[in-house]
Amino acid sequence: MKYLQIVVISLVLIIAGCATSGSQSPRQAAVTSAQLFKFKPSHLMWVPSGGGIATSLAAAMVSSAGTDSPQVAALVEAMKPAKSQDVRIGVSGPNSQLTANVIIAALNNSAGQLPNLHLAFIGSREQEADVRKAVNAKGGEFLFSDVSRS
Repeated sequence: MKYLQIVVISLVLIIAGCATSGSQSPRQAAVTSAQLFKFKPSHLMWVPSGGGIATSLAAAMVSSAGTDSPQVAALVEAMKPAKSQDVRIGVSGPNSQLTANVIIAALNNSAGQLPNLHLAFIGSREQEADVRKAVNAKGGEFLFSDVSRS
């Protein structure tokens, strides 16, 4: 019964996501993440963005901020169990560069390997290779969805 509820909710989210266009909303990113993980239990981290110059500065500075950045610290904490158990995390946000920098900084600030990490980056193809490299360096599995595709 619980599985049926998850499938029904997922289908509703998929239908709702297909009805809109443009950049992905948190709801659409959740649907994309669920699809990438084949509807296995997972989490979605949304990296908010204020837009404009402030976001550009944040994207550039988040790497040096490390765990002083709340988004980086939260992602580091969410990934910790991946040392010994499966952890599926989808990460997206309105600014792909900022999202990628948060992921890379979190991975760089995580101690040891994360062999059970399954990380889905829902962002721009421009940052895909950098995020893939960071996930692979920790021994994790990388999944990707290009938000610019139609």
